[in-house]
Amino acid sequence: MNAPPLHAACLAAILAMAAFKTVSSHAGDTGDPHFSILLRLQPELIHVDGSAAKQADKEGWHLTDGWGNGTKNSHNWGALFIDGGFGVTSNTRVIGRLGFNVDMEGLKDGDAREREVQAGIEGPWGRLLVGRLETPYKKAGLGWDPLNATFLQSRANIGRSGGAFGHGSYVDNALSYAHRIGELDFELFGAVDDVSDIGSGGTSGNHAWGLSMNYSVGSVELMLAHIDASEFKQGPDKRTGTKLGARWSGERWTLGGHYEFRGEGLENGDFAFLTASYRIDDHWNVMTNLGRFIDDENQDDGDYLAIGARYSFDRRFSVHGGLRRISRDTSGNENIAGIGMRILLSSGNLLAR
Repeated sequence: MNAPPLHAACLAAILAMAAFKTVSSHAGDTGDPHFSILLRLQPELIHVDGSAAKQADKEGWHLTDGWGNGTKNSHNWGALFIDGGFGVTSNTRVIGRLGFNVDMEGLKDGDAREREVQAGIEGPWGRLLVGRLETPYKKAGLGWDPLNATFLQSRANIGRSGGAFGHGSYVDNALSYAHRIGELDFELFGAVDDVSDIGSGGTSGNHAWGLSMNYSVGSVELMLAHIDASEFKQGPDKRTGTKLGARWSGERWTLGGHYEFRGEGLENGDFAFLTASYRIDDHWNVMTNLGRFIDDENQDDGDYLAIGARYSFDRRFSVHGGLRRISRDTSGNENIAGIGMRILLSSGNLLAR
């Protein structure tokens, strides 16, 4: 989606100026400044076949970073993040992030080039962010898929929703407020994209909103999320989604799943997703995902299955591989087998003393 417009940039600048003024008047209370660079790379070598892949001319070998909707380098993991922050009081910080989208063909072009472009303030009262943001619908349970952002992932592959108002992409002109109270994490989200109304000579409000709540009860985590973008950028009506889920974590096993209700303006159907992973030791983890899409419009129901394993040398480098199959009643099937690696390079705090 497009880069944040002028009013979002102005708001970020106002926050920065306010923070500078606060720093000047509370010099003795400020915390250490932070500035860091983080690079993520994920080359994957995969082979694709199946009737749907043949029809789309996607059969054969591909070098990619992620795969979604039958497309390589889609819903990928690679990124370049520039993060910064500094304390304005003993418990309040100004923060900012600029994120670029990187895949195996380099820096993405156009609307997909930026990931987050955000600025905000955080403290014991919560975190307020403005700019180009992920929705709380996306973030709630995103990491529950242990194969997320690989060619094996469930999102955009029948297992669960993709796109800006699902589990992929970012939304411009957005604000969010997040806070934790006891065992409850919640986030409120809104996006504004007013457009000219030629008939009246004024503007029409095109807004989106969302929320998420995660609540932990011992080893069980419960999740609820909702998104409504029915008016955003004059898109189709009934762009709504609701997600309910639960996850249990034990010493070695992790089991989870969620169910999505998606409106006519989105996929117009329901997604059921289940996942299980088993940690063999400090290095090996084996994982499997199951998903089903129930199509409310064209009766093109679909099934998703993925089996994978990951070996982690440390938190900066791991290798993974596995098999994934998608089949739909009328669209055909897509089978993928492959291997990949994840590389994480971090500068650490460049302002550390």
